[in-house]
Amino acid sequence: MTVAYAVTGGTGFLGAAIVDQLVRKGAPVRALARKPDQLRTKSGLVVPVRGALEDAAALTDLCAGAGVVIHCAGLTHARRDAEFHAVNAEGARRVAKAAAKAGARLVLISSMAARRPTVSAYAASKRAGEDLVAEAMSDAHWCALRAPAIYGPADQATLPYFRLVKSGFAPEPAAEPPPRASILYVEDVAAAVVQAADFPPANGFYEIGDERADGYSWREIGETLAATLGVKAARIRAPRSILEGFSALAAGSVRLFGGAPMVTPGKIAEFFHADWVARDNMLSAHSAWRPRTPLAEGFAKTVRWYKENGLL
Repeated sequence: MTVAYAVTGGTGFLGAAIVDQLVRKGAPVRALARKPDQLRTKSGLVVPVRGALEDAAALTDLCAGAGVVIHCAGLTHARRDAEFHAVNAEGARRVAKAAAKAGARLVLISSMAARRPTVSAYAASKRAGEDLVAEAMSDAHWCALRAPAIYGPADQATLPYFRLVKSGFAPEPAAEPPPRASILYVEDVAAAVVQAADFPPANGFYEIGDERADGYSWREIGETLAATLGVKAARIRAPRSILEGFSALAAGSVRLFGGAPMVTPGKIAEFFHADWVARDNMLSAHSAWRPRTPLAEGFAKTVRWYKENGLL
């Protein structure tokens, strides 16, 4: 079987959606996974490759015969800041080297946070990953897609926010002007990745945004979700100093027991950053891809999935 695509991170939230879309169009996929049984898509088109980003032999096996390598694996939460760099930067470099050696194109899934690398350790690691990929793929074809905030069915990271709004509270940063961000349904992000894989733009960094050129404020996001849930949610304007103090204590407690905290001072800094709206070198200006799912529709699909699975 000729392998057209190689994918890392296929057991994750976005990675699983990418694999699903590739399989739906009948494409064979090699998927890197530490635990292949956790791959969501059960299809003869998906060939698991057991391994991890630090395993050079597994990466060579993954990329062999692939026309396109989609690197989606990464850390959004870590026990220590150094882990972000080890996975998001050095891991991306290793994948890029394997892709270049195999003669494959590379699509790197980056983050809008890479636009402001000083905001957090996570943001710095994503920018470093982009830079290392550009260096490793200097004689090959590559692009990096800077994804905005992503939500959708099966996402565990945004579930606490959905639960909080359902309980009647819609938190937002107490900042002026109110921070704004692009927010995109997972299937739309996956479609952008497949578009970039099949119709590669020129080497470089591309931002992918939602249906609104100016994105959304947190107030708009909370109000839209509350309307979807059929509840009235009180706006809670959270001061940065209080959230930073709470997050430092909470993160310390989680790390004490060997866990990777979801809320850290770095995440609070990202939360308060004024502008995460996609507007620089947009993928939509270089391809046929367009976002298809308005926020209210995406929230309705996500709420339905959470409820059907007993999570909300």
